[in-house]
Amino acid sequence: MKRTILILLAIFAVTISNAQEEKKAKIEFEKTTIDLGRFGQDKAVRHCQFIFKNTGNANLYIHQIIPTCSCTSNKYPTHAIEPGASDTIFVTYNGEGKAPRKFRSSITIHSNAETEMTKIYIKGELLPAEVVETPIIEIEE
Repeated sequence: MKRTILILLAIFAVTISNAQEEKKAKIEFEKTTIDLGRFGQDKAVRHCQFIFKNTGNANLYIHQIIPTCSCTSNKYPTHAIEPGASDTIFVTYNGEGKAPRKFRSSITIHSNAETEMTKIYIKGELLPAEVVETPIIEIEE
């Protein structure tokens, strides 16, 4: 009899614990890749923003953001993002002094979300600086 009661209590405890929803934050981006387009070295600094939403049921905290390239910097919220709330990560690409090239840089976001590491990307093409032709002036002597 005692054994039956213990088994029933164990089944009840497991059922109750499974019924409770685990609190987790979820980060969901409107876009995970932003194309900065084609631009010359004379306009090598580009800005963009990634808008995200916490679609989970717990507060979201971004702990750290790590870009793969030193040419990329960012600004991100350090406060709690409540469930259902949206916020923005600002990204700046600086191609000054870089050789012309196509690029695709990833930015890794570390957070307390269900997926602890999330990646977003910027891409584009850095072109040579625009060459301005100056007219040839002939000087008579």
